[in-house]
Amino acid sequence: MTPDKIGEIETYNDPNSCYQPNDEPLYTITDWDNSKLAHQNKSDVIEYVKDELATASFYIQKAEEENDEDTAFEVAKKYLDQFSALQEEETDEFI
Repeated sequence: MTPDKIGEIETYNDPNSCYQPNDEPLYTITDWDNSKLAHQNKSDVIEYVKDELATASFYIQKAEEENDEDTAFEVAKKYLDQFSALQEEETDEFI
């Protein structure tokens, strides 16, 4: 057996190898700064979202404890901007 074949077998059997065949779909997460987190499985996606929610919640609570509503709003706005989920409403002003 050639060293190349041995290397292929070791890579195939390595549970940390990204070349290991797996039927589970993989996902790419685009972070708020447009960086990409590639090859994420379902549990990776769940952990990412949990971390993002915990971080945003921490900073909002900290600002609220300091009675800083503007900072709390900016943190919430930045979080929602990732998903284009917050849009400023247009108002019709009647004069």
